[in-house]
Amino acid sequence: MVRDIVTSPDKRINIISPDLRLFDDDLHSVIQDLKDTIDEHNTDALASIQIAIPMSIIVIKEKDGTFTEIINPRIIGKKGSIISEESSLYYPNTTHKVKRYNEIKLIYQDKEAKQKSLDAKGERAILLQRKIDYIFGATIENRLQEQGEKISNNSTKSCDITTVSKRDYFISFIQKILFFIILANIIGFFVSDATQSSLYTFAKYGTATIILLLIGYFFVANYESKQQNSCTSCQMGNIVGTTIKYTFITGVVFLVSMFLLKV
Repeated sequence: MVRDIVTSPDKRINIISPDLRLFDDDLHSVIQDLKDTIDEHNTDALASIQIAIPMSIIVIKEKDGTFTEIINPRIIGKKGSIISEESSLYYPNTTHKVKRYNEIKLIYQDKEAKQKSLDAKGERAILLQRKIDYIFGATIENRLQEQGEKISNNSTKSCDITTVSKRDYFISFIQKILFFIILANIIGFFVSDATQSSLYTFAKYGTATIILLLIGYFFVANYESKQQNSCTSCQMGNIVGTTIKYTFITGVVFLVSMFLLKV
């Protein structure tokens, strides 16, 4: 079904889209509506909030006419910067120069809930960043505000959100430390008792560092969510879920370290 695209000054665009937990017929129906709307409006991609449905979904129409469905996207890596000349469906008939990452690495799920990743650069990276902005309640106006510019004198102020928030840096550091602790566990099979003891010391301090980072993540993420003007409860659920997930993983990894490395 073809749906209307949300345009300024409709504030529904600022609703933050929570992650999907159910991959059911409703999801497939929304994806089909996005495809129909993309075809009708001859555009290259849409986030579901652009048709007033607050779900963490992006659908991209490829050059060969096929569609790529991206659900619950997160940018986990970025590189370089580029000035992009962008137009916006939310602010029709306007074009602005916006600073973006030139290359990004993305993790997401497909409509069958399978975990996937992709690397994008240039125009595709810019397109993904634009749509991810919408998922987090932001528009091109937010980017221009960061650059000290405005859409127009009567533009509606929206929430301050960036594609990659400060909380993501905490998770990135946690993931790196976990990787090295797991690597230490593997190395422990092949080294002497003295080296195992050193590796265990590293695992202890690494685990303590992760705990401090998780505390920092929780408070920073909570602060960021309070700066946003919609769906704070959705954000809080994601924050708590992420904190619990990495606390559990860290605990399991450290228990393995105690079993393998403690002399």
